[in-house]
Amino acid sequence: MKPVCSFGIVAFSQSEHINPVLTRIQAWSKISGIPVYFHPLLASRVNPEAVICKNEKDFLAKSEAVMSLGGDGTFLSSIHLCKFSGKPVIGVNMGGLGFLTDVSVDSIEDALSRINRGDYCMVNRMMLKAEISRNNSVIKTLYALNDIFINRFDQPKLTSIAAWHGENFITEFHADGIILATPSGSTAYSLAAGGPIIEPNVWAFLITPICPHSLTERPIILTCDKPVRFAMRQKNAKVMLSADGLENMELQSDDEVVITSRDEQTSLIQLSPRSYFELLRAKLEWGKNYKWSNKQE
Repeated sequence: MKPVCSFGIVAFSQSEHINPVLTRIQAWSKISGIPVYFHPLLASRVNPEAVICKNEKDFLAKSEAVMSLGGDGTFLSSIHLCKFSGKPVIGVNMGGLGFLTDVSVDSIEDALSRINRGDYCMVNRMMLKAEISRNNSVIKTLYALNDIFINRFDQPKLTSIAAWHGENFITEFHADGIILATPSGSTAYSLAAGGPIIEPNVWAFLITPICPHSLTERPIILTCDKPVRFAMRQKNAKVMLSADGLENMELQSDDEVVITSRDEQTSLIQLSPRSYFELLRAKLEWGKNYKWSNKQE
C-alpha cells in the first residue's frame, strides 16, 4: 500500500490513561521524523512542542490517515469526522470489546511505523445515508457506519413504524423501535436486540425490531440496491432517530426516513488481515470451555 507520511491523532475520552499514550506518540514522531497532528480537543493534553491543529478542517487537510485512541465509540466519532474527507482511519483499542479497533495500546509505535512503510491493507465498509423528510421536504441528512435506529423516548407506549423496501411494503412494526444496521453494525445494537451477525463484506441492510409486540416480527436481511423507507404512523409519538448513537433528531408523526447505502465507502486501515470468524471467536469468546467448580464442604 501507499506509505502514509503524516498522521492525525484523535481521542475524545477524558481518561488520564490517554495522556501517556499521547506522550509516546509524540516521542515516536520526534525519533522517526514523521509529522503527527493532534485534534484541537487534545490541546491541553499534549506537550507544548506538539502540533495542535487550529480546527478540524486544518486537521484533516494535514493528516493522510487518522488514528483513533479509545473504544468503538471513539472510532465511530472518528469515522464521522472523516466521512467527507476520504481519509482512512485506524483504531487503537483502549475500551472494551473493540470490534472496530485493530491495534493494541502496546503496539502503537509499531503500527505507526508499519503504516508509514506501507505495510498495511485497506478495507472498505459500507455506510448509510438517512434523509429525514417532513411535509414532503428533506429537512436533515445523517450518515452512519453501524446503524440508524428509531426508538421511543419519554413515553410508555409502543411506536408504529411502517416499512418499505423500494416500492414493496414490508409491514407496520409495533415495537419499542427499529434498527437498520450495516454488516459492520450487526455486532452492535442490533445484536443486543436479537439480530444476526453478517460478515462485513456482504453488502446488505439488516432491519431488527426492538422488543416487537408480535413474536413473529423477526429481523430481516435485505439487499441494499433499493432504499428502505420508514414512516412514523403513531400520532403524538415521541420518537428519536439516532445515527451511530452520535447524531440525534426527534421525529414527528408522519415524518419519513429514507435510508440508502452511501455512494462513498469508508476506508479502514488493517495491519494484520485475519478471518472475521477469528475476530468473533476472540471478541465473543466462541468455543470457550467454561468449567464451574462448586465445591461444598
